[in-house]
Amino acid sequence: MLPAQPNLSLINGLACLQMVVMADAPIGSREVARRLGLEPTRVNRLLGTLAHLGLVEKTTNRKYRPGPGLHVLSAQSLRGSGLLPVALPHLRPFAAERVTVAMAVLWQRHVCYLIHAAPGHRPEEGIAGHGLYATHESIMGVSLLADKSDAEIRELYVDGAQPALSNEAFATLMDEVRAARQQGYSFRHDPTGKVAFAFNVGEPAVAAISLTGQITEPRIPALIERLRAAARAITAELRHG
Repeated sequence: MLPAQPNLSLINGLACLQMVVMADAPIGSREVARRLGLEPTRVNRLLGTLAHLGLVEKTTNRKYRPGPGLHVLSAQSLRGSGLLPVALPHLRPFAAERVTVAMAVLWQRHVCYLIHAAPGHRPEEGIAGHGLYATHESIMGVSLLADKSDAEIRELYVDGAQPALSNEAFATLMDEVRAARQQGYSFRHDPTGKVAFAFNVGEPAVAAISLTGQITEPRIPALIERLRAAARAITAELRHG
């Protein structure tokens, strides 16, 4: 929910920072302005301020890329939250299960994968192994949305959202969210046989953990219970950490 008097300069500055981070290569201020629909002179000032702070840096051809200050903030935030060091020991045992092991946090309409480890790989090998992903398309996104109220979800996807989800897509999302609330975790089983399920960690939820793969029916209940136990253990350690 926006505060009564939101600071638009801060909002726009963070939007510029995100655009630089998401770009596959250094990006110019005019391109940032075009993608965000903002006035070029304003974007140029915002990027200049971010460069002064070291959050972005200007290349020799006057484009912008992530700066060292951003990496410092990332490291400090991961250390400060304690999430990775707490979660990793509980996720390592799943490396032997021929499934993708993941952990993600919710930000606006996206989930950001802190861990995305392919089958047979340790979770440490999958740190920052995936980019942003649309929340409503992610099994962990559905799980994390289930921790929000219907009104909050509607604000994200319908009321003033750009772009808004279609009525059909929003109804499907809400069906999944309600199912996740009822059973305590999100679950998908598509026609190809791919199975995915996720549990939230933290009270309130700060992240979600998931397993995904071609999991045979007999293995599903046991893996769900093991992931549930891992989520509870992580939550308990975060609470007392």
